Amino acid sequence: MENNHIISIQDLLKGWNRNSDFDNADESRIKLVRHSNDVKSDSCIYNEYNGSVYKLYRTDYELFQKWQSEQSDSKMKNVDYLVVFLAEESCECRFIGVFRNYGPVHSTCDESSVYNLQEVEGFEALKDKVVIDWGKGTLSWMQNWQTAKEVVRIEQVNTSDDVPHFTRYEDVILTFSQLKMVVEDKDWKSKLESLNCVYLILDKSNGKQYVGVTYKDTKGAKNGILGRWTEYAQTGHGNNKRLVDLLKNNGISYAEQNFQWTILETLPLNVTPKVAIDRETMYKIKFGTRDHGYNEN
Repeated sequence: MENNHIISIQDLLKGWNRNSDFDNADESRIKLVRHSNDVKSDSCIYNEYNGSVYKLYRTDYELFQKWQSEQSDSKMKNVDYLVVFLAEESCECRFIGVFRNYGPVHSTCDESSVYNLQEVEGFEALKDKVVIDWGKGTLSWMQNWQTAKEVVRIEQVNTSDDVPHFTRYEDVILTFSQLKMVVEDKDWKSKLESLNCVYLILDKSNGKQYVGVTYKDTKGAKNGILGRWTEYAQTGHGNNKRLVDLLKNNGISYAEQNFQWTILETLPLNVTPKVAIDRETMYKIKFGTRDHGYNEN
């Protein structure tokens, strides 16, 4: 084992009395699974969601479970357990749980079925914390348990009181309380002030959305995403008319309970106002946020 590796995932998960059934399971009937890329057009959930699997897992776990339950029959033959990971940077992937396969529920198309996959107990302390090296030469998304995977790090899990871990701009999903933390955090500030973006504010209580964009202001200030999002952290509404009215009627607690900030597209720090506004307009049209959301114009 190389010096930068801690332990293999096999040694970390099995034999510690985390789950006795898993400890005693036939290792030939355990598969390692690495989820990556986007939800494909032939998926059973494509009409409900067609973005990245990583974001799906982070934002809608129930729908992620529905997506994961659809598997190829040939792949699931003689499989009792799936040890599941999400792909991140390079060949690294993050452990998200062990799932028991209770067999097919019903068939779909293309020799696939919906399977009854239930997450097993005992691995909560490791879930979302353990990052492994999947291996450059072994990119197959499903592999045998015996294929050793080395743990490269074990991270502390964020709680609601922690500053979220930054991975990539496209993976940014922040609650109001998290937004207030990241605009004051040194590492996050360096990321947010280095680019502009088209962003989305989602009202989780009703599904309404607001699309906005950041670019240098009339005074020529170039503080990127950080400057605009700091305004939201201070007010909750950023002086957007419909959001101002909403919080005036419902209080700042409404933003704390319901608002979520994400990045739709990054833009250069020196992006011109015209280019930035054109990109913002495209997303307003795409999501219908003028007629069905919180955009006033």
